[in-house]
Amino acid sequence: MSDSRAALEFDRVQQLVAAFARSARGRSEVLATLPRFEPGEGSRRVRLARELADVVAVAGPLPFSGLDHAGLLETTATGGVEPADLLALMGLLRGIIEVRTALEAVRLGPELSQHVAGLPHLDAFLTYCEQRLGPDGEVLDTASPALAQARSARERHRRGILATLDRLRRTHSGLTAPFTVRRDRYCLPVPTGERQAVPGLVLDASATGATVFVEPFEVVEVNNALAEATARVVEEERRVLAEMAAAFARRRDELLEAARVLTTLDAAQARLLFGEASGGVLLDPAPGASFRLSRARHPLLDPALAELRRDVLGEAGNTRPIVPLDFEFPADGRVVLLSGPNAGGKTVALKTIGLATLMADAGIPVLAEEGSTLPRLDRVWCHIGDEQSLFSDLSTFTGAMQATARILAAAGPETLVLYDELGAGTDPEEGAALAAALLEELVRSSCWAVATGHLVTVAAHVEQLPGAANAAMGYDEATGRPTYRFVAGLPGRSRGLDIAAACGVPPRLVARARSMLSQAYLALDTHLARLDREREAYLHEQAALAARQAEAEAARVRLDEERDRLEAERRRLHDALAVEREKLRRTASERLDAVLAEIAAARERGELPGKRRQATLRRAAAIEEAPRDAATAAGPLAVGSRVRPVGSRTVGTVGRVVGDRVEVLLGGKRLWVEASACEPVSAAATPPPPATIVPAADESALELKLIGLAEDEAREELERFLDRALLGGLRGIRVVHGHGSGVLRRMVREVLSRHTAVVSFSHPPQMRGGTGVTEAELE
Repeated sequence: MSDSRAALEFDRVQQLVAAFARSARGRSEVLATLPRFEPGEGSRRVRLARELADVVAVAGPLPFSGLDHAGLLETTATGGVEPADLLALMGLLRGIIEVRTALEAVRLGPELSQHVAGLPHLDAFLTYCEQRLGPDGEVLDTASPALAQARSARERHRRGILATLDRLRRTHSGLTAPFTVRRDRYCLPVPTGERQAVPGLVLDASATGATVFVEPFEVVEVNNALAEATARVVEEERRVLAEMAAAFARRRDELLEAARVLTTLDAAQARLLFGEASGGVLLDPAPGASFRLSRARHPLLDPALAELRRDVLGEAGNTRPIVPLDFEFPADGRVVLLSGPNAGGKTVALKTIGLATLMADAGIPVLAEEGSTLPRLDRVWCHIGDEQSLFSDLSTFTGAMQATARILAAAGPETLVLYDELGAGTDPEEGAALAAALLEELVRSSCWAVATGHLVTVAAHVEQLPGAANAAMGYDEATGRPTYRFVAGLPGRSRGLDIAAACGVPPRLVARARSMLSQAYLALDTHLARLDREREAYLHEQAALAARQAEAEAARVRLDEERDRLEAERRRLHDALAVEREKLRRTASERLDAVLAEIAAARERGELPGKRRQATLRRAAAIEEAPRDAATAAGPLAVGSRVRPVGSRTVGTVGRVVGDRVEVLLGGKRLWVEASACEPVSAAATPPPPATIVPAADESALELKLIGLAEDEAREELERFLDRALLGGLRGIRVVHGHGSGVLRRMVREVLSRHTAVVSFSHPPQMRGGTGVTEAELE
């Protein structure tokens, strides 16, 4: 298994993932996490990562600060008594509290809850430590009353000494230098010539002998008291530090367990952040699942990770765009023979498939898209590269056969076998026979297997082998270059001669080699070429069909949105009409009440209103009929009824009635309106024509004359004319504005150009008015 990880370069991928850890312990955990293929082990990692992803989405990445300081608890029993060590352990406490607080603030899944349960409550312990040790490592006065008293006494004695020394220095004019400290005792620098003027103990002398350092007798006892107080301070500080170290020692196992939990979470978060940076998805291998990778990419080739590879591995590698791999085992088989041109991406595809399985079991997001699935496996066997070893005296073929024997001995239904260059390293005929037999054995073992090869006879054998299928890496005939796309169902052509020619091999050599090919090979190659062309044509038609389906779906979505918008607008207008109707009813009711009250008051006064006053009151009390539905007043509308839409002078016929809406056939158009907005018209009733509209020569158009009107008046007439024309269902209109100064003509063009119902407008021929008339086409 370790050989397979090495062949697939899994360790280099782990280094990329470890770069996202926030601590050295987290990085070590990532590097130590290997795919074990144990039932449930990979799933637990995936569940933890998914639950942690929900936390990171809400609270952001967890910091894991101070986690690396847990090593102090592992190296010594007490964690050290130096202030710097205790400060570091306090940083660990803060990191544990910070993570626990962040996790308790969000809803956790079951897997993450188990880990949080291993984090102790350390707030009181941190407060205890912060009362004793300051941020710079100094022991605080709040650590103990004895320490505070000792420091107070020390400061009191020091102030007394300094006051005495300052007084003595002012008393003797020869003492100009400030006080100093020698042998931890305060003294005065005294010139040798002034020694007798300052009684006291000589503590030291300068190098030249010109100055002696005298401790005056007046401060000897106070210096002694200062020394005693200082000793008590030092002793009490050591006791406090030892007490803190003992407290950490008592919690050693608890803190180490918390550090272990944080290390696990840091490693899980590193895998999660790697997935976000690479666009990967978490795959949870499941029993019975299909083996499918959608747009998979190799982490060591993906250009999006080039900068990360440069920072972590020292080299960026590929920076050019790559072709993602779409791979799936056939529904009726587990063995795939992948063929195609040299340098066509077969080995990269093999490594991408193998690496995806290792990453998924290790809980690392796979560089693929949603929809990818993997079955549960118990091992991955990989034979990629040269097995030759000078130390073990193995040839390439011998090493390959020994690896093949190991693979066949362990292959089973939950094994993935990746075999590169099947049948290579020996005589082509013997190699083909061995390759065909090996594929049969892999099918018999029911394992998942992907093999690469160039031998056409092996591909032909696979076509007749149940449980196995051919596949190819694509090749562009037009450019003569591989496309690096996986194509299932067809064997690929080696194209060795084509690639040789493209690489600069002399044409005569290539032509001679082609002439030496057997007729059977040429026939098979021709057949494969025809299949390639048919497949390309099919893929092109499939892509065109998908594009048309996408366009149709987009049009359907737009239609649904427009329908929803119109329905919302209809409901809004209906609600607005109901509000207005209610408002009118209230107004009418209030008017009636006022009139009745006035009549009652007049009667009480013995006054009866005259006929003129009664008529006035009746008009004031008249209840508006507008709130009543016209259709309700005249009975329900029926198909064929003649109606006039409110605001229109044109009479139409009811075509259909759907609920509270009716379809009105109006001037050759179909208009859907509310039933309440239709006024029934008897057969004998006909609306009078508008005063400004007269029939034109063409029955499909009407004419408006604006000659002699002012610009503002003409503009209002034109806008009303357009509204009536639309309600009347007219398709065209004529506007006669004359020549004059051109003011009316410009106004007409301005109104028509911005009116949404005007499709086009222009001047008719001279015989029909020329530039003195503008004709417009309506929707």
